[in-house]
Amino acid sequence: MSEPSRPLSTGPEDVVAEIERPYTLYQPALHIVPVVVDVPHAGRRYPRAFVERARLPLRSLRRSEDAYVDRLFARSVTLGAPLLAAEFPRAYLDVNREPYELDPRMFEGRLPPFANTRSLRVAGGLGTIPRIVGDAHEIYFGRIPVEEALTRIDSLYRPYHAGLRDLVQRTQRAFGTCILVDAHSMPSTGLDREGPVKPDIILGDRFGTSAAGYVTDVAEAAFTRLGFSVTRNRPYAGGFITEHYGAPGTGVHTLQIEINRALYMDEATLLPHGGFVVLEEAITAAMAECFARWSGWLDGFRQAAE
Repeated sequence: MSEPSRPLSTGPEDVVAEIERPYTLYQPALHIVPVVVDVPHAGRRYPRAFVERARLPLRSLRRSEDAYVDRLFARSVTLGAPLLAAEFPRAYLDVNREPYELDPRMFEGRLPPFANTRSLRVAGGLGTIPRIVGDAHEIYFGRIPVEEALTRIDSLYRPYHAGLRDLVQRTQRAFGTCILVDAHSMPSTGLDREGPVKPDIILGDRFGTSAAGYVTDVAEAAFTRLGFSVTRNRPYAGGFITEHYGAPGTGVHTLQIEINRALYMDEATLLPHGGFVVLEEAITAAMAECFARWSGWLDGFRQAAE
């Protein structure tokens, strides 16, 4: 498929819908760069049964959504990289977790013995099946059947990662390397040890373990040249996808990119504002420079000119 062409979601009538497939894959006419873009948290199809059973209104459920990030990175497809975007919302299932990071307090029935019930993310309510959204607001009135959790994992989580893994492997076979761009957005403010106000862009490479320094350096330089404030790894160093797929020693590099939501949307209404188009164009410019440098094109041109 070509780049995303769906209109931006503006209200409940756009997002309360059954999940028809785990993800949509947008393929370039020619895959000409060793890059894959994935967007795991921008899914906006909220099953009606899930919405009706939740103790929170739809707008609150959407607080954890990386709204419109698939649109912001859409032109990566025209630059020659495939883009894989989850169709389901993060509040329903989080693929940036281990497959079975599950909180036993959430479920009726016994979890499988291999479930990770003691991770910090589970303790914080942000496991594979999240318990909370936003500022620790509980999603469910009570426990949900464990079979439902396992069904979500089997029908959505596993196919998503199978599709992503296939893309990464095919890219590495074709180019000898693969750079996976894991695209996200973040609230503009939040109380953490780095301070209440977030920069424009946070690059996460697991403190240099998921991507070679050159990969992150190129991205930082590209965004900085466009006037963005950029930091690395704090407070977001990367989640399961960055950690699981990033293996620089084998030629696979994974870089998480977090975009400050205030740059492109009203965080209260969840609607895009006038900065959306400007940011979309800037991200396209940054990705164009990154793709060229990561492929060796731009450096080669400059070296030849010198």
